[in-house]
Amino acid sequence: MRIKVTIIVLLVVLVVRAQEPNERLVLPSIMIAPGEKAYKNIIDNKIPFNLKAGMATVNDAFKNFGFDTKDFEAAFNKLMRDGKLDECSQCSLTEMLFEDAVADVLVELEFEYVETAHGNKVTVIVEAIHFSSATSWASEVCESNYFNTTDITALTKSAINQMAYEDEEGNDVSYIEHFMQEIVDYLEKCSEYGAIADIRFTISGDSDCNMDCKLPQASNTRLKYVLEDWIEETSKDGYYKIKSQSENQLIVEEYRYECNSRTSKIERQLSRFLDELELDCKVKTSRATLYVELY
Repeated sequence: MRIKVTIIVLLVVLVVRAQEPNERLVLPSIMIAPGEKAYKNIIDNKIPFNLKAGMATVNDAFKNFGFDTKDFEAAFNKLMRDGKLDECSQCSLTEMLFEDAVADVLVELEFEYVETAHGNKVTVIVEAIHFSSATSWASEVCESNYFNTTDITALTKSAINQMAYEDEEGNDVSYIEHFMQEIVDYLEKCSEYGAIADIRFTISGDSDCNMDCKLPQASNTRLKYVLEDWIEETSKDGYYKIKSQSENQLIVEEYRYECNSRTSKIERQLSRFLDELELDCKVKTSRATLYVELY
């Protein structure tokens, strides 16, 4: 008889900066949380035993590497107290955690436990996603050997600690060590080049102005130029791209900003700027996009 159980886990990682200017970006803090499929199986707010054991084992691996681990259950209970789980039944746990700013990187972990007549094994698949991007930063597939045991902790350790790579000095590197180093390497790139957001400006149909309107409060500069000047001044190293523009819309893609910042901070800065210009607006922020409606 073969029993197959699939569990999804999220590892939530909070980025920290290295203290010395020449040091690498290392050891972000991390939170382990049930992923989308496992989240649906949580009953009475209790994590199933196998899932909890797998989460604890992976947590220990990150902790032993030097990461500062955080408590998922505390974050989950906060979502419950704030009523967010009831308010948004269709929202993903990932997005709710990002909105609560509990971490900068989510690592989605798929945990598969298989029992067979000749032994049991687990497969662990990890994939890291930064809050500013929908694309994967790093991924790894870790599989244990078959053992005559039902010890989830032992099987998980076997999977993630399999030696699969060599570093530049010829030392053996395990799946999980390689994966964690990939996250660190990508964070270095993010620190150097910045995170990326899109900004979409739209003028309401009720407005008597458009992007070509001249603003007296901005030395009669056209609105589209006022907005683009602000974008250039506030973006990291002045890097951004104008995707398209029309009389009633201006779409900016690849607006670069500091990797340790958030789109909510950009929203505050932009709202203050538009308030100073006495322009009525409504700003809505998602993980990597700002929607700005001007009236």
